[in-house]
Amino acid sequence: MKDLIKQTVVTLLVTGVTLFFFSLNMVTASDEKKQAKQDEAVAEKTAEPQMPKEEVSLELGRKVYQHYCTPCHGNAGDGNGFNAPRLLVKPANHTDAKFMSERNDQKLFDVVDLGGAEVAKSTLMPPWGAVLGDVKLKSIVLRLRELCQCQANKNW
Repeated sequence: MKDLIKQTVVTLLVTGVTLFFFSLNMVTASDEKKQAKQDEAVAEKTAEPQMPKEEVSLELGRKVYQHYCTPCHGNAGDGNGFNAPRLLVKPANHTDAKFMSERNDQKLFDVVDLGGAEVAKSTLMPPWGAVLGDVKLKSIVLRLRELCQCQANKNW
């Protein structure tokens, strides 16, 4: 009889311990689900807002030109920006229709994208391609065409 009682007690203990650990596992799984939901809610609140996809436009070209190009080329695009007097090579005059019409759009794109040194122009002209990307570069080309009031062969 003592053996039966011992066996019963051991069985009950093992069953109790098993149920205890099973319930801990259930609580842990439940807590993990709650935590996952909380993490998801925090991620939604802190996620960066989706920016509208930019498209090539003259308006964008004007903004980008104003920010990146006017320090050297000037607000009017005539090569007389506030940095121009300190440069060894005078920046290009983007209002010069003859000069600008001799360059197709791809050439203008390449100068802004790769920088002056890569297209046998002034080494002081930085490469903006990695900073701006194709949409902004093409928009700058539209701004350049507006400044010179000229066209050239489009050769993308």
